[in-house]
Amino acid sequence: MARMCEERLAGGRTTESVVRVGETVHRSPNPRSAFIAELLTYLGSIDFPYAPRYLGTDELGRDVLSYVDGQTTSHPSERATESYAAGGRMLRRLHDVTAAHHLAGGAECVRHGDPGPFNTIFRNGMPIAFIDWDAATPGRRIDDLGYMAWTWCIQAAGNVRIADQAHHLRLLRDGYGYICGDELLDAILRAQTGIAEQESVIINNGGQLAARRAHARGAVDWATSDRALVQANFDVLRAALDG
Repeated sequence: MARMCEERLAGGRTTESVVRVGETVHRSPNPRSAFIAELLTYLGSIDFPYAPRYLGTDELGRDVLSYVDGQTTSHPSERATESYAAGGRMLRRLHDVTAAHHLAGGAECVRHGDPGPFNTIFRNGMPIAFIDWDAATPGRRIDDLGYMAWTWCIQAAGNVRIADQAHHLRLLRDGYGYICGDELLDAILRAQTGIAEQESVIINNGGQLAARRAHARGAVDWATSDRALVQANFDVLRAALDG
């Protein structure tokens, strides 16, 4: 029988290859594959609806996941207003079902680690699943929420009114569950600073490929410009969260 055609997909920060084969996704293994496989298997066993299913490995040793049809987003114009609260609820559900699980390793829960809109599949403007679980790890809820709140709601580029960003931030936080404004905004700033610092190391590493260093420069610019926006509008954002 002829093999089905492979379609290369974007994504995966640590994987060498991500391809679609029919209704499945095949990913080259990496040092985190065993953890991710166990996590997705557990989520599948409890019918967690917001993640692909882990289906084992193929004849090449690649991890096989179910394919989730839809699109990622990069601008609020691509997302429904209701998507922010829905995304918050999705992340809260992940944290709740992994709290006290042995995969959390004594931490509060298992974090997705990278739950941005670029790692969320949308249909008709609404989020339906998180993808790219390479960064999933035991950790604190607030760190995952802070990163999500930044990447979904804060955007220096794209001509998004600060009032709209503040409103989206309130909707996402309310969907997740109450976190005071200062705590969430501090988590957002930590996430932005963390990305800027991590990617600055890549820029200064002469052993990295030129393309990876160029990506790092873009990431530093993104994180620092969004951090400056939060700092300049901290009171406006806090008022939206706590008002």
